[in-house]
Amino acid sequence: MEITLVFEPVDAAPEGADVEAARSVARWLREDPDLRGIEVRPGTADPREGRMGEVLEVLNVVLTNGIALGSLLTAVATWRGTRRGGTRVRIERSGTSVLIEGGSADEVRRILAELEPPAGGAGQP
Repeated sequence: MEITLVFEPVDAAPEGADVEAARSVARWLREDPDLRGIEVRPGTADPREGRMGEVLEVLNVVLTNGIALGSLLTAVATWRGTRRGGTRVRIERSGTSVLIEGGSADEVRRILAELEPPAGGAGQP
């Protein structure tokens, strides 16, 4: 299962905040004992509509199972909770995109429900 984490600078963010956030999350994920065995690869995405040539910073995360998805969401939400502004984190999977706005357990459950593969679809990308 491949998950894409997109880091989007907010309006008042210093230049490079998205790059720094992506690097920070990559380190955070690699050090999380609950996420041993995941693959984290850096990447970039084309600018979103309305942006002036900016390239968004991206991490591609390959997970082995749905349990790892829950651990990933918890880790990213926890990381996000340690930060103040600067960058938004959007999680994408198979055409579904969800913005992480906080770090509460309720939010993690909501995002997990939106991103989990449908029943019987464990083999889907």
